[in-house]
Amino acid sequence: MSIQRLQKELQNRSDKQLGMQFKALSENKIKDNNSDSLNHTTLVESFALMSESLRRTLGMLAYDVQLLGGLAMARGCIAEMQTGEGKTLTTAFPIATHALARQGVHVATVNAYLAERDFEFLQPALQLLGLSAGLSRPDDDTPEKRRAYECDVTFATGYELGFDFLRDQIAGRSRTDQRLGAKLKQKLFAEGQNAPVTAQRGFAAAIIDEIDSVLIDEATTPLVLGSGPTCSSEDPRPYLLAQNVAQLLHEDEDYQIIDKSNQLIISPAGLKRLETLRQQTIQNDQVFSSPKLVLLRPWSCYVDAALRAEHVMVRDVNYVVRNDKIEIVDEYTGRIFEDRSWRDGLHQAVETKEGVTLSPERRTIAKISRQRYFQRYDVLCGMTGTADGHQNEFDSVYELPIVLIPRRKPLIRKELPTRYFSSLAEKCSAIVSDIEKRHALKQPVLLGTRTIEQSQALSTMLVDADVKHRVLNGLQDEEESELIATAGTASTVTVATNMAGRGTDIQLDPISLSAGGLHVIGFERNSSLRIDRQLLGRSGRQGDPGSGQFFVSADDLLIQRHSPGLARRLRRIDDPHGESKDEYDRAVQTIQKSIEADSEKMRANVMREELWLDRVKRAAG
Repeated sequence: MSIQRLQKELQNRSDKQLGMQFKALSENKIKDNNSDSLNHTTLVESFALMSESLRRTLGMLAYDVQLLGGLAMARGCIAEMQTGEGKTLTTAFPIATHALARQGVHVATVNAYLAERDFEFLQPALQLLGLSAGLSRPDDDTPEKRRAYECDVTFATGYELGFDFLRDQIAGRSRTDQRLGAKLKQKLFAEGQNAPVTAQRGFAAAIIDEIDSVLIDEATTPLVLGSGPTCSSEDPRPYLLAQNVAQLLHEDEDYQIIDKSNQLIISPAGLKRLETLRQQTIQNDQVFSSPKLVLLRPWSCYVDAALRAEHVMVRDVNYVVRNDKIEIVDEYTGRIFEDRSWRDGLHQAVETKEGVTLSPERRTIAKISRQRYFQRYDVLCGMTGTADGHQNEFDSVYELPIVLIPRRKPLIRKELPTRYFSSLAEKCSAIVSDIEKRHALKQPVLLGTRTIEQSQALSTMLVDADVKHRVLNGLQDEEESELIATAGTASTVTVATNMAGRGTDIQLDPISLSAGGLHVIGFERNSSLRIDRQLLGRSGRQGDPGSGQFFVSADDLLIQRHSPGLARRLRRIDDPHGESKDEYDRAVQTIQKSIEADSEKMRANVMREELWLDRVKRAAG
């Protein structure tokens, strides 16, 4: 029997009967006691029950493509569903199937707003079937998190799931290291018997929304859990001294910045000079000599951090300064992380550079790669619109096949040819001119920038052109998503960092539809072709009209850092407006593929290093 036919039959049953039927299905699954057994009948019945629950609680009935996406995830695959196909509703179906075993299903998203939104959206349908749902928030204490993880379904960000695991590891370690007689004392006086030590209860199943962001983009660095500061108050003098010495070093002679990888290397001659300069500076400035400087790491590490802060870390690109604090900007989403900091003194070096209050360094107490964390799950699955191109990595690291889900309606979005310019100024002028023309026709425009700095610069130009617009560059997720949701309103111009409001549906009004739908402008090509596709995917959703176009100049970071030869060719453009009549798409795609290959090697190195460290610890222990 088909899912749709069974769902129609279920309409005659009461809510209580629906819950009892799901409970019976769950009990059969538990009796079977085999996590790998998922027969066709079980799949159909669990999907039909969830479909009817969604109809009753949300008034929504899943499309065939959403059921197909759900089936792919129920089978432990990645469902590649295009933007706007209704992935949140699709999630409900594999949740129902994987929750039958009652061992806990973790639903991971890319940010805290989406985790809470999906939790609130799906909770009524889950509850009707007798499934409990919880939400693990970053600020929750351990008992609150424990209650969330004791539920049948737990919603959280991908990184919060990892941090909760690390906190549990630390809690378990501290319990193991109790003083002699502590366990006997607890038994005698019943101390701590009811207090949960850990939050998570196991790793049965994980469903990941935007799985490429969680398992690919964010996996180049491990999850690092920091504890209390290394000291009660940070002495600013080592960082000031390093800053002073760094300013006296010469590029190419004492240090080298490799543009392609953004690496900074201090030469042997530079290492000698920075030691000599340190001694000279301390002798000449009493501030650095008394009291004696205490260094937390080798002196060269302080100078390396100072050089990186000055020459690699860029304000409003890598970080912002707000409320006397340095806040990190996510390079993939443009979102600001208020509670994160760089390690090994880099954060303090940037604070010294910007003249803000120095924050105490935090010590690393636990870390794990995202690869190793998500490999712990018995069942792993997810969905995204841009998994294509990473099949080998998903398969080799996570054993995740990709299933392509067709669109519900044909794509009619127009992807206009990329425009190439000799300079940034000429490119910006062309973008503003294009926006003015479309704005006059009442067509909504979404301009995606890579950095906050770019969004601010374009906003200034639009103000000068008297074009009314909104700017979104990584502030609050909820406000961001609400504003992105209205980006399809007629005459609306929105300037946003590329991934602002990702996962939010953009609705078009009748005037916007008649004006050609949402037009997306990419301020530059991104390092990943997937991010380009994600940005274009904001328009032309669910068969709506729409269009998109990228603008590239010789001054773009991608071109400057990775293809100086292409930059020179673009600068030689012979045109009054600095625009090329030729196209360079193949050259740009070659650059992007090279960067993606390098990033894949970095992710492999993260996991390889972690495996090596584990072997060393086991050998030592």
